[in-house]
Amino acid sequence: MLSLRMLEATDTLEGAIKTLAAGSVGAASVLGRIVDEPFAGLMILLDLERLGLHGEQIWRLYRDVHGMNLNGFIGHVKIQAARVDRFF
Repeated sequence: MLSLRMLEATDTLEGAIKTLAAGSVGAASVLGRIVDEPFAGLMILLDLERLGLHGEQIWRLYRDVHGMNLNGFIGHVKIQAARVDRFF
């Protein structure tokens, strides 16, 4: 099983994308689009980390569940992350 590295405070946006993409070109593409707006994009990357989504999971959620609709994908991630935050 692939061991995934968690994001660290010293990661750059590029490093965070590489970590979350976990070798998935599709995920890296989606994450690159997300960080076009650096501050808001960083928040979404942190939400993905909080949800434990990496690599192919990100790509499949974007492609299969949201039909490659970036706004729908981002909205989904925000809602799920807010639900997780209520428990901590």
